[in-house]
Amino acid sequence: MKKAWSGLLLGISALPALAATCERPSVQGEQQGKFDASGEVCFVLPALGQNYVSATLKGVTDARLLDEQNRRIRTLVENGPADGEHAVLFALPVKQPSSLVLHGEAGTAWQFQWRMKETTSLPRTQMREPESPTLQALTKKFAAGEGTEAFWQTQAQQGTPMVEPVDADHKRVTFLWRGARDNVYLFGSPGGDHEPLFRLGKSDVWFRSYVVPADTLMQYKLAPDVPRVEGSPLAQRRAILVSAQADPLNPSSFGDQHADRWSRFSLLDLSPARYCSLQATAQPLAHGTLTRHRLTSKILGNTRDVLIYKPRSVQPARWTLLLFDGQVYQDQYHVANVLDGLVSRHHLPPVNVVFIDSLDHPRRAKELPPNPHFADFMAHEVVPWLRGQGISMQRQKTVLAGSSYGGIASSWVALRYPRLFGNVLSLSGSYWWAPKGEPSGWLTRQYQQSPLYPVRFWLQAGMFETSGPGGGNYPTTKAFEQVLREKGYRVSFHSSSSGHDYAAWCEALIHGMRDFTGLRSQ
Repeated sequence: MKKAWSGLLLGISALPALAATCERPSVQGEQQGKFDASGEVCFVLPALGQNYVSATLKGVTDARLLDEQNRRIRTLVENGPADGEHAVLFALPVKQPSSLVLHGEAGTAWQFQWRMKETTSLPRTQMREPESPTLQALTKKFAAGEGTEAFWQTQAQQGTPMVEPVDADHKRVTFLWRGARDNVYLFGSPGGDHEPLFRLGKSDVWFRSYVVPADTLMQYKLAPDVPRVEGSPLAQRRAILVSAQADPLNPSSFGDQHADRWSRFSLLDLSPARYCSLQATAQPLAHGTLTRHRLTSKILGNTRDVLIYKPRSVQPARWTLLLFDGQVYQDQYHVANVLDGLVSRHHLPPVNVVFIDSLDHPRRAKELPPNPHFADFMAHEVVPWLRGQGISMQRQKTVLAGSSYGGIASSWVALRYPRLFGNVLSLSGSYWWAPKGEPSGWLTRQYQQSPLYPVRFWLQAGMFETSGPGGGNYPTTKAFEQVLREKGYRVSFHSSSSGHDYAAWCEALIHGMRDFTGLRSQ
């Protein structure tokens, strides 16, 4: 992939001279072709008013939106599989020229299907009297004719969200945005849904406050002026992705700090101490090795990246962690780096980590919810292949782990092959899932009806995950735990003061591995 990036940068630098050769698409359409030796295709996009673009990209490994000076505005696809499919929502700069550069492997087929539409913001301006003492004081000052500049200067110095004490166990957290036209939404809120911020009178202050546990850990984005889109209620709900971005006054975020604001989540961390901290993820990998491999599956008919971390130890590591959505866990959250440091300090025993890529969203949604072919892939292809990589797994010391769909996949694969996989570490597992036409909680019923197998479970869910099918991931995980306990399984449930996000999952992953390896009692 590093070589692919160099090709992309050459194409960007050469774009002014090649602009005449770029396609100039209409506001709606579909084009396809094959990447030539340069591995690039470019499109000059129209200058529109307030707008949104809904697009599907196939066969594209990288896609970037550039301004008229060929500077990156937004990364739409990064390091995707050569045969991937990506549905993206974004906005063009208002009344300014821009271009879209697609990148892929030479000779590979690509397809670009799009719709660009001018629109307006959702008229969702809402007002509420603030509960925050700081905002209550600001309301009085604003009513007396004072401006908000001093308030915003203070927030810039202190960083947002604004945190105020409530009692020994709770804090009031206030999310803030300055100067939207018609609405602001919170993406990843403690309310467990996309919730609107309120406008403070006619000022430029938008806010929403929550009283949360004093150890809350969560990621979030803020979405100003979410556009009105045509289509289903789900399409309108997804429109939050058009403008969801990092909080400009919050300096804390995981991942690449040079990434554009749409590609970063902001971090709210009230916890006293953590294993998977920003500092820990930033440490270089110094005590083990991380290698990238390509694994082709005959069962699934595809090829994916698999990263393998091996610790440096006199004897081969006896523990092996198989982690779904591996590309996210390592590329963005550097889990191998965190584990490397913990092993070197003896906070964990030596453990191999196998990061299994989920390719793209369509295949992830097909493979990870209970799918017999994916379970067969894990048992009949991944396990023998790992033996060839020098990783010989013992059932009692093998851990299947994942989050969301990856959480339910871990439990499903263990149910199908309990003689191979003896431990499940499930993070916000999607136990609400069911095949079309069946009631929520399908896998929970399968465990209820199956024999007792020699598998241990460590289950986590965030207490903010209380909306969606079946009541959300929190109650459906609790229901799964209850069935396992009644069945006689060794199971523990761990509630987090968090939502559905990787910051909490990274931390829970460490605690779960410490429990499984005997460094802390369950």
